[in-house]
Amino acid sequence: MTTVNIKGLSVDNKPRKDGRYHARYTIEGKQHSVYGNTKQEVTDKAIRALKGITEQTDNTSSMKYKYWVEKWLTVYKANKLRENTIKNYRYTINKHILSTLGEIPLNKLDTLTIQQVINNVQSNRQREIVSNIIFASITKAYNTGLIQKNIALALEKYKADYTPRRALNKDEIEKLLHTVQNTKYELLVNLYLFTGLRRSEALALTWTDIDLQNNIIKVQYQINERKEITEPKTKNAKRNVPILPPLQNIIAKYYQPTNERLFDWTPTYTTHLLKELFLQVGLTDIDVHCLRHTYATMLKDMAVPDDLRTKWLGHSKIDHKDRYEHIRNEYEQEQIRRLTLNFDTKQNEQNTDK
Repeated sequence: MTTVNIKGLSVDNKPRKDGRYHARYTIEGKQHSVYGNTKQEVTDKAIRALKGITEQTDNTSSMKYKYWVEKWLTVYKANKLRENTIKNYRYTINKHILSTLGEIPLNKLDTLTIQQVINNVQSNRQREIVSNIIFASITKAYNTGLIQKNIALALEKYKADYTPRRALNKDEIEKLLHTVQNTKYELLVNLYLFTGLRRSEALALTWTDIDLQNNIIKVQYQINERKEITEPKTKNAKRNVPILPPLQNIIAKYYQPTNERLFDWTPTYTTHLLKELFLQVGLTDIDVHCLRHTYATMLKDMAVPDDLRTKWLGHSKIDHKDRYEHIRNEYEQEQIRRLTLNFDTKQNEQNTDK
């Protein structure tokens, strides 16, 4: 048995011998049972019963889908999703969904029309988002009693196959760093490349976040499209990242003893700037997040322990048991010293070759 997060409701993990799923719920001390062909169906039935929702629809079932999906987004999702995610959802809804489904009443929607809307989206990522939005919004309409049947259960949900981002190789790194020397890109590119910060984390940095005495960068916030400071992506995103040797001279070159931000750019504008830069260098399959992958690969190649890589990248704990939550300061400092020596050795080798 698995207990659903609603008091008085439990749903079997496995179907019965007749193939149906079974759910139990309790109302006023009396236990009731419902059955369905899928786990989702039987869960929905039980939730509706617990909420006192009958199988009769009301006038709201004739609400047009465009009004409902906006209500779903603002009432049920806005407080759970980041501002940029809400913005992307609205873009997707307006571009791919409303032109076909917007004027159709909720009780007139059909799975064939909806499935065609999903299938007609060309971008793999956008098709997945469209699928998720439609499935979630219709399921919520069913659970709140606006429609009699959850037609979303008959949809073929789409999951995109992602092409993993790659790390830059040594020659590409050298070419990129040479290209950005003494340009407006120099500090930004070096920062992304040698700290692995997320796009919005770097843009939120102020000069007071740069601790030159202890050689660390304090990552505390991220920035949105209105250049407003917001909380980071996860609780683990708040972290201290060491300033590695290749970055030390760059920071010293641009350092200002103020509390101003390092950059006055929005995330979208930064992506646009760096895309132009990458094309100029001939890196047609690279985006800003690839610099983060490069940093992660660099740390792994230099044998930085998993727990420290996890911490510096601001990820959640790695799967196996580690010291992530209680990394000893001396242990971390020893790894930074070793890493610094590694960089210094490589630099000396390069100078000797020249």
